[in-house]
Amino acid sequence: MTGTQLTQQQAEVVYVQSEPLHQFVTQVFQACGVSESYSRTAADVLCYADEKGFDTHGITNLDRIYVARLQDGRIHPQAEFAIETETLGTATLDAKQGLGLVAGARAMELAIEKARATGIGCVVVRNSSHFGSAGYYTAQALDAGMIGIAMTNLGSQTVARPLNGTVNMLGTNPIAVSAPAQQLPPFVLDMSTTVVATGKIRAAKLRGESIPEGWLIDEVGNSVTDPQAYEDGTGHLQMLGGSLATGGAKGYGLALVVDILCGILSGSQVGPSPQLLEKNGASYAKEDQNIGHFFLAIQVEAFRPLLEFGTHMDSMLQTLLDCPTPSPEKKVVYPGYLEAQRSSSPIGIPLDAHVYEQLLDLANKLNIAAPERETIIPNV
Repeated sequence: MTGTQLTQQQAEVVYVQSEPLHQFVTQVFQACGVSESYSRTAADVLCYADEKGFDTHGITNLDRIYVARLQDGRIHPQAEFAIETETLGTATLDAKQGLGLVAGARAMELAIEKARATGIGCVVVRNSSHFGSAGYYTAQALDAGMIGIAMTNLGSQTVARPLNGTVNMLGTNPIAVSAPAQQLPPFVLDMSTTVVATGKIRAAKLRGESIPEGWLIDEVGNSVTDPQAYEDGTGHLQMLGGSLATGGAKGYGLALVVDILCGILSGSQVGPSPQLLEKNGASYAKEDQNIGHFFLAIQVEAFRPLLEFGTHMDSMLQTLLDCPTPSPEKKVVYPGYLEAQRSSSPIGIPLDAHVYEQLLDLANKLNIAAPERETIIPNV
């Protein structure tokens, strides 16, 4: 452990070095019956989220989603994925109810292999589980010098209502798109099709904070700022854009695109299922069964030289960065720019103090050594 000066804002979190955190998460998956190689891949995906600042899709979900489902059988630790259909440029992968974190990484690898051969590779996945941060998979394409697109639905789980509806029929259904640049940080868009990811609501509740207006609404459309309302079912998550008047139809439409490409194309469950309209529909919608994913890799060189593409990207992105602002304190950026500025720090990866406590509890439960927190010297 090292001693480091820390600001007041930094003091609200716990810092853990990257390598020990990766090792701990790997050991957790192994303790749940996952092979060493699959465990390392799963750890890479989860830690990526915290390293890039997408902490709602990282370590905070280790126990609540992955360990819980591995231990009760909802995720099969020894699942061996199978290619069900395949052409030169496409494939359908059956994850056999295994770890979505690993199935997703394998599917994007396969899409990249096909893109190298044909220019474009598209792979869909069925019978999968929660796959973490969508941006991890598009980063795989970036590493190959390609454009990457990744999407996932929530299978049978629903958390949001269609516009004008009174029954939850849609998931957060995230979409990620990445494109390489030459000198500047790459473009990396990673977004939910709801106004916010549900993890941000849970994080606010954990910290005892209110949430911004517009995230949740009540039955008559009034804004709700208490995150507990989401758990109680009295606060309803809005689609991206909010109401119909402010563009909610766009988020609603994008969510359906994700269900089509991830669910219907792959043969997985989709949010809008007729079972939701039955008497026990609410209980059916709580389980994220048979999740589907969609991955697309585009080889830039199949369309134009990569150097030309990257230089053109730099020109576009730099123009955005140079856009005038009303005050010096404000700056125009683009998706992926701020995440690229998160350089590795000697302090380590920031984790919410509550999340670190969860890791300690998990370590004790599984009899694994927890990653040590950094010793911080308060900045006075």
